Amino acid sequence: MLLRPDIVVTRPDSPEVLLVVEVKGNVADLKSTEIALKSYMVHMSCPVGMLVTPEKVGFYRNRYTDYAPQTVEVIGECPTSELLGTLPQGAAAESDLERRVEEWLESLRVGGGRTWPSAVREAIESSVLPAVSGGIARAGGPRWRRAS
Repeated sequence: MLLRPDIVVTRPDSPEVLLVVEVKGNVADLKSTEIALKSYMVHMSCPVGMLVTPEKVGFYRNRYTDYAPQTVEVIGECPTSELLGTLPQGAAAESDLERRVEEWLESLRVGGGRTWPSAVREAIESSVLPAVSGGIARAGGPRWRRAS
């Protein structure tokens, strides 16, 4: 499965990927998505990744010990509601979830919201925060949103 990430954080002056975020509203095949995320991180030499679903957020770290996806480690997990607040149910859930993740990343960049769940505090402070502080968050591809 080839990953086309939803959000990437790159250096302002180069295409180097500092953080990759995959947002999934439907978690039917979460294991395949996780493997694809890890493969993308290895292929792009990306140090940090996030997998966000309506239920949980996983944080990943590429330790660069090998060129296999198995070397990318989960460094933290928490319920999505603890990080992003309560999410609406229904068809627009994935686009809303993606928007909330973008807003959360931008709030980190400008110094907002420094209270995080204890289960992921270390992952955010040591991996995500440095990536977004020195980078630019952008869509990983075109955005198709259903008009209401």
